[in-house]
Amino acid sequence: MTDFDGSTGQTRAAQIVEAAASNGFTQLLGPTHLLSSPNDPWLRRDIAMMNRTAAEIARRDAELDLIYSLAVPMRLLRNAAERRSIIAALADAPCAAIWLKVENFGDDATGEKIAAYVEACRDFHARGLPLVGDHVGGLPGLGALAFGAVGGIAHGVTMQQSFRASGWRRPPALSGGFGPSWRVYIPQLDLLLKTKAAETLFAASPKIRAMCGCKDTHCCPHGPRDMIGHPARHAIYQRAREIERLSAVPQSVRASHYLNQSVRKVSDDVAQVATFPVGDDALAKRLQAKQQEMSRYRQTVAHLVENTKAASVGVAPAGSEGRLIMRGREAIMRWQRRP
Repeated sequence: MTDFDGSTGQTRAAQIVEAAASNGFTQLLGPTHLLSSPNDPWLRRDIAMMNRTAAEIARRDAELDLIYSLAVPMRLLRNAAERRSIIAALADAPCAAIWLKVENFGDDATGEKIAAYVEACRDFHARGLPLVGDHVGGLPGLGALAFGAVGGIAHGVTMQQSFRASGWRRPPALSGGFGPSWRVYIPQLDLLLKTKAAETLFAASPKIRAMCGCKDTHCCPHGPRDMIGHPARHAIYQRAREIERLSAVPQSVRASHYLNQSVRKVSDDVAQVATFPVGDDALAKRLQAKQQEMSRYRQTVAHLVENTKAASVGVAPAGSEGRLIMRGREAIMRWQRRP
């Protein structure tokens, strides 16, 4: 715990800032640990390191923004008193934005979790800083934007769409295996499928192929064949279009638009596709489970729409609308509201 304390910490801050400034970076992601409570000793250590880094940036007169990366379990985010204590502590952290990672929250979040997430994010708005939902993909990611909970979302390209903290608690053992492979994004079903499962789905029925195949010739000129052949390109392009379409809707009706044009449409399409025999038991079970999840999600979101009138809206990060930044296999979606 002393690696970043005192003079050692100052030296590390200087090295980090020098590397960032020398290589033309514009932002630095600050140190972070998965917090167990507002009294977690790592919180103050991370804030202290943020201050050392900010001082070094000022000393060098470097054009670098600091981002505070906050990682918490869902139970802590739900607890209003503990949540507000952490937000109060972050007032001591010099930062241009807060990136929020919530354990077991992301593209597979239930309607009940998205409701809790939206409510909790309102407390962060008082800081007046851009708030980004990190590792938040799928319909829940669009929902966080639609309800104004966050001003931007960040997630990987067909992976890292939800924050799993098991590796933070106990680092995984090194292995000689390969890394995760690309998955195929099916926007109509809000699903990411492995290549074989996607091929099985499209081969099951011409109707499924027509429903779920990409019709955007700028993205996939050859439809499903390009979706499977170039899954990363398809996923990035379609996600950017989803965010752009959402940003074109006035804030006052954005949540209801999300419900009617995204949630209900996916729910209806999943229900229809789940009736087709797909010739694969695992895929059929997944579609049936998705149908049940979407039914519950749809009901919760409809209730949330009815009860979030005139709520606060998260500040968007600086940058153009629908901006997509690549970091290796990771894409950061930066979404900005229209005036």
